[in-house]
Amino acid sequence: MTSRSLQPWECPTCGDRLSFEILDDERFLVAWSCLNCGLVRATEPDSR
Repeated sequence: MTSRSLQPWECPTCGDRLSFEILDDERFLVAWSCLNCGLVRATEPDSR
């Protein structure tokens, strides 16, 4: 068994390539989605 590091643009569930959509460019809110398994994640920087 070999382990490999996932790239930031790879789905952590299935390893397929993620696509992204910018939801709010002023707040840097981005949604990442996998077309293969349906995983959806949103990222937003800390508001400190």
